[in-house]
Amino acid sequence: MTMKRILFTLAALMIATCASAQLIANKTDNRFTVNLDFFNDFQLNPSENWDARMLNQGFSCALTYNFPLAESKKHTVSIGLGYSGHNYFSYTRINDPYTSDMFEYTQYRPDGEKVDGFKRYKVNCNYLEIPFELRFRIKDAWKIGVGFKVGYNVMSKTKFVGNNDDGVRIHEKLCYIKNVEDIAYWATLRFGYKWVNLYGAVQLSPVFTVGHEAPTFLPLTVGLTFAPF
Repeated sequence: MTMKRILFTLAALMIATCASAQLIANKTDNRFTVNLDFFNDFQLNPSENWDARMLNQGFSCALTYNFPLAESKKHTVSIGLGYSGHNYFSYTRINDPYTSDMFEYTQYRPDGEKVDGFKRYKVNCNYLEIPFELRFRIKDAWKIGVGFKVGYNVMSKTKFVGNNDDGVRIHEKLCYIKNVEDIAYWATLRFGYKWVNLYGAVQLSPVFTVGHEAPTFLPLTVGLTFAPF
């Protein structure tokens, strides 16, 4: 499925969800919440062998069940099931992502200059997640959510678009790569008005398997959450 079709599908899903949100909220007494997150992953403090790009767009969604906190109906403890897809773009290419014995790289931007023939390289990580949040309402409209989530890596792959050694443009996609950690966990924070929230998360676990000259960086996620119900 192309990116345009994915974005169109997500947009249609949001419109349909928003249209039925109030009806669902009334029937479920606001016990369920759906979060749709659109974000950028900033790759902070990258190691010297990983030339990170600034823009790294991603998407996540989650369905959570809200338990009233003590006797309050405004404040809840929420737990559920979710998915997230993270894209880490770089001007460095891992030559063999199927081995974790040794990382070998090709650098495409020496001295900050982009070389001819290189278009993009990314590592894509997809997680099935269990989110946990404490949610607080202020005057029924303003919301604050402080939480934690843990994810299991269900699919990791790389994609390279550029010239090979013979100068021929290729689109190379390698799936089920080995050198990405299976378990990931994040601290999360949301703040917003009604069904639109600012979203932030810090991944507390390494992306790549530690050792063997693996690249390292700190993923800081910043974006928007749409929670129509």
